[in-house]
Amino acid sequence: MPKRMKLTRPIGQFTFGAWALLSLTVLIPIFYGIYISFLDIKLSSFLPPQFVGLDNYVAAFKAPETWATLKITLAMMILGMLVQIPLGMALALVLHRNLKGSKVFSSILITPMLLTPVAVGLTFRFMFDTDLGIINWVLESFGIDKINWLGQQTTGILAVVLVDSWQSVPFVMLLLVAALGSISPQLYEAASIDGATSRQTFWKITLPLITPTLLVVVMIKIMDFLKLFDTLFMLTRGGPGNETTTLGLWTYKTGFIFLEFSRAAALGVLIMIISAPVYFLWRRSTKEVK
Repeated sequence: MPKRMKLTRPIGQFTFGAWALLSLTVLIPIFYGIYISFLDIKLSSFLPPQFVGLDNYVAAFKAPETWATLKITLAMMILGMLVQIPLGMALALVLHRNLKGSKVFSSILITPMLLTPVAVGLTFRFMFDTDLGIINWVLESFGIDKINWLGQQTTGILAVVLVDSWQSVPFVMLLLVAALGSISPQLYEAASIDGATSRQTFWKITLPLITPTLLVVVMIKIMDFLKLFDTLFMLTRGGPGNETTTLGLWTYKTGFIFLEFSRAAALGVLIMIISAPVYFLWRRSTKEVK
């Protein structure tokens, strides 16, 4: 037996279980979803499924709800990253200085990451309540009229972004703290000797060196907003109407409310196609970070 085969056989034996689990939990559902997207399966009908080709994809592209929910998804994505990345970076810069109480402060900040999105969404749903919510109570104490946070599109999107940011900013902060810790202190010492200001040091040294990590953060957040469901469902359920419905939530509604199972599968495949370029960019940026 060749020596190379002797070396690779144990590796294959050790990884067989992982590949089997991956096939059962990831690959089989993906291929099955693609398969049923070419059929006409309706949970409200007892007729046998028929092959319809690309009809479900054509219907998804022609449906105005697809494009409307995609716009809402992009709006939440852009607004969320504009909030989460600068705030996460600011907190990371503060923690990187190792000031007194930084460890306690960081422990408090990462607490939202430990909570489940369903519990977070339900809690904030009560907080955003028009009549009984604590947020409107605070606003009224400052003489500001009550706001129907979850009853209109603009404030509903803002509420979803705020809740997602509350739980996601600590994750962004931790990644950037790790990136800042990998920068050699000698670079800052050299910049200080050359008379560089804090602003110049940030723009010329810190930001370029953490850019690969920032790219990783952007890629992760894009994928997170494309599949955002649990927090959004608990907060608004996509309402009022479809005013805060994202593409992922619209896929759920299509399959489990309107019972158009094959059309929902086609929407899921479209989301996967949209995510594919983001995934490859994320893989490339991960290699750069390494």
